[in-house]
Amino acid sequence: MPGKRDTIKVFQLTQSRMGRLFFLIMKGKWMVAVFLVLALVMAGCSSGGNETANNSDGGTNAADGNNGGEQGTSKAVWFSSIDFWNPPTTWSTDPNTVQGKMTEKTGLTFEFNIPAQDGDTKLNLMLVSSGEAFPDVITITNDVLGKKLIESGKVWDLDEFLKKYDPDSHLLTDFPADVKETIIERDGGFYSYPSHMNSEDARALYPPSGQFYIDLVDYASNGGIVVNENVLKEAGLTLEDIKTETGLLAAYQKIKDMNLTANGAPVIPLLVDGKSYQGPTLGFLQDSFGAMTVDKDGNYRDRLLAPETKLALEFLYKASKAGYFDPGQMTVDNASVKADMASGRVFTFIGNSANTSFQNNDYWTSSGPILSDAGTKPVLWKSKRAGGGWMKTFISKSAKEPEKLAKWLSYMSSKEGMLLHIYGFEGIDYNLDAEGHVVKTEKGIKDATDYMKTGLSAFWPFHHTSFSYSTQQPPNEETDKQAVTANRVQSAYGKAEETVIYDGSPLSLPADLFPSDSHFANDELQIKTYKEAQIAKIILAKSDGEFNKLYDEMIAQLKKLGIEALDQERNKYVQEKKAEYGIDVKGINS
Repeated sequence: MPGKRDTIKVFQLTQSRMGRLFFLIMKGKWMVAVFLVLALVMAGCSSGGNETANNSDGGTNAADGNNGGEQGTSKAVWFSSIDFWNPPTTWSTDPNTVQGKMTEKTGLTFEFNIPAQDGDTKLNLMLVSSGEAFPDVITITNDVLGKKLIESGKVWDLDEFLKKYDPDSHLLTDFPADVKETIIERDGGFYSYPSHMNSEDARALYPPSGQFYIDLVDYASNGGIVVNENVLKEAGLTLEDIKTETGLLAAYQKIKDMNLTANGAPVIPLLVDGKSYQGPTLGFLQDSFGAMTVDKDGNYRDRLLAPETKLALEFLYKASKAGYFDPGQMTVDNASVKADMASGRVFTFIGNSANTSFQNNDYWTSSGPILSDAGTKPVLWKSKRAGGGWMKTFISKSAKEPEKLAKWLSYMSSKEGMLLHIYGFEGIDYNLDAEGHVVKTEKGIKDATDYMKTGLSAFWPFHHTSFSYSTQQPPNEETDKQAVTANRVQSAYGKAEETVIYDGSPLSLPADLFPSDSHFANDELQIKTYKEAQIAKIILAKSDGEFNKLYDEMIAQLKKLGIEALDQERNKYVQEKKAEYGIDVKGINS
């Protein structure tokens, strides 16, 4: 998250802080972003910056042990490797709060264990350690780590779990069949509950409430260029002026020459997506300049080898050389990116818009694709196939309260539960219109923005995109300005007449395509390490000659490291999926 003039994400709806985030977003995880925006989740999304988010006993509102602050409640430990997910660190049992109502309904309170970094590594250590208690609930994004959890035998197949502990669960009868099929194909069973579902079967259960949400599914994407309309006007520019590569670079120079300031600080012409820039920032530019993972004959080819990738790198090189962005941006965390976005002094941001909270200010807009001087066509990957979830939540077999956890899983995924944890309390956080659709109140919008304290809209693992698109009243400037801002920005690329939308379903590669002990996996790791260092050098080159030299070195070294042999193996998988899905994808430009 995340269009389809033909497809979906459209939101999102790109892996776990992955360098390949944008790539994955376009694989179907895109739904995440847009939904998070509309639910106002990302309004507060932060890397948290800091320490592990662990509940302490913390006062009278925190339940403690099996008979905590409230009689009959039990505490469960919820581990997550997503370090920028920050649910409330102290669990309130007051039934007038979201968490307290959840406790009232399920008998559970939660202690969160969310490492500030290297969460996947910590979970791997838990899998092999006999000295540390295993968490009751585990939420991750990494497919390979998910398979390790399954192979360890420590987590439940959810069908077995629910049949044993909650045989009347709605999940046994109304879970979207196409999503379940994808999960079983990936994992060998229904082992995890997926976040941000948006599929044909999910939409059959929860139809979109209006055209606004249909457009989100068809056109929205997380990756893009986000433009500050205030700075644009102050510089005497229009969106039309910055639609081309040449025009945008000229606008950067004009703003630099004008010495524009905002809130007493110099305007930043370009903000890249922090230390993850090689995923979403470079990824969007690759899309915008037309790079695809298949060549003109439809054979798989790493996008690094696509000629259009050189165009994308050259844009960043020119911007760096001219001083339009500070190289220090390439090393900062997400919290720093969000702070800059909130400061009002960023002219343009290029990257994953869903993780910036841009929608909190209505002056943000987008010019759509950046049209390359080379004349290539911008492309947008959408997938018509159901995804298997961005966040994936597992239940531990060692959990001390399996009956309560089963009821909790059923409740959190039910209409009643989702209305509570996504929208809050009727009459306070939202009202229903004549058609029965949710209309958020000012308090509901504010509390969802402050979800790290209030808990409202904080439980991302149970956010359900199709449910929200069906439940919410289609927003307008009066009812939900943030959602309108989000749609305006995130649909601009997909709606542009120049953008070619294609179904990339066959191009989605499994994370474990190459066995971890194979030479292919070793080559893949070496390539990843090398290209991350080399791309930084290319972007920060001091001259055109050095840029071309470093780029040519990269292509030669990638081939030496075996990238073409990897692509041949990947191509076998892609061709099989093309035949299976009946979808023939070919390169549109090169």
